[in-house]
Order: sequence, then C-alpha cells, then structure tokens
Amino acid sequence: MKPSDFILNSDYLSIAQTGRQTITASIAAGTLTPGSYTEQNLDFTVRALAGAVDRIMIKKDSGEFQVGAYQRLEIYTSDTPYTRIVGFVSVFRTSATNMRLQLVLENVTPNTVTYPAMTFTVQVTSFRPPNVF
Repeated sequence: MKPSDFILNSDYLSIAQTGRQTITASIAAGTLTPGSYTEQNLDFTVRALAGAVDRIMIKKDSGEFQVGAYQRLEIYTSDTPYTRIVGFVSVFRTSATNMRLQLVLENVTPNTVTYPAMTFTVQVTSFRPPNVF
C-alpha cells in the first residue's frame, strides 16, 4: 500500500485538549510521634470545563512526573532502621472550580521522626470527549 491509498476523513471523532494548568505546592517540614499522622489539604482554583475529563500528573521535589491523581509515598529520614514515614498524595476536584491536593503522612515506627520539606508540582490537563449526539 502507498500513502496515497489512504483518505483523510474529517468525520473522525477525537478528544480535544481544552486546558492546562500547573500548580506548585510547598509543604513545610514537621515531626511525627510514634503512631501519629498528619493530613494537609491545599486548595487551588482551576477553570470549570463542563463535560471535560482531567488528566493529572504529580511530581515530588525534583523527581519525574507520575501519571495519576494518587501517588504513594515512602520517606526514609535517615539510614538507621525505624525511620520511615508512609503516606500518599492525592489530587481531586471538590467542586467545578476547586481542586484539592491532599497529603497524608503516617509514622509507622516506634520512634519520633522528622520529615523534610517537600514541593509538589501538579499538572492538570483537561480533555473534552467528542459529542456524538
């Protein structure tokens, strides 16, 4: 087959990118006693796009972007045993124009542990599906 055998079809339905926004959130360092946890919520405003689907990517500090609205965290605060904090960061809409970054960290060790300051970069890209009706 040759490329000239193919016909461009203008009736092909495809998703369309309708918006993109990048947000940076900083979390201060803190200390957790054995068995305790912290939950921090940071809200930010995004554009309301009726019928759009969001694709979310999250980057912690200088790491790589991870695709998805949920990212599991495991933080080792030193090389000694029993200095681990586990948790997650999640990004979700609370309303049409508000998006929330939720960070939950839990000390699962028998020692008091200090976690470092962290910076999260969230990229929200909105796509609109084709209207078939």
